Amino acid sequence: MKFRLNEESGAALVELAVMMPLFILITFGAFELGRVAHYTIEVENAARAGASFGGENMGNATSTSTVAQAAKNDAPDLSTLTASPSAGCVCETLNLTTGTPTYSPASGTVSCSDATITACTGSSSSVAHYVVSYVTVSTQASVNAVFSVPRILPRTYTLHGYSAMRILPN
Repeated sequence: MKFRLNEESGAALVELAVMMPLFILITFGAFELGRVAHYTIEVENAARAGASFGGENMGNATSTSTVAQAAKNDAPDLSTLTASPSAGCVCETLNLTTGTPTYSPASGTVSCSDATITACTGSSSSVAHYVVSYVTVSTQASVNAVFSVPRILPRTYTLHGYSAMRILPN
């Protein structure tokens, strides 16, 4: 009995050898993307936790070190996490006939001792003015890549988080 090799023997092995590096790159890239996405969520949640702690009352909001520590406590496995809390105010003018609020400054919060905020007083039959205090927390962390491919996957990812929350009145 004579065995004849046809032209297709070994073709699957050659195809596997050609496609295996691409398959491995896609697999490791998906792993790295999932890992970075996990840490991104953790950095965002840390900012939210810090703002939540600072928003409980004005005493918490003015203690930037405890707000920063609350953010860091929410992400214990990110040793490079930094948190930058700050507090600010905005003057809310509420149109009592339409229920529509407007804010001054419209661009965002300013220092609570700013002239815009100190002048935010009084009410009339159609308009009410309120000073609204906010605490903001910006977080940042650097995460080193487990798999680094030059020109495709970076060696270090810098992740950012931000949260702003209204401070409850005392």
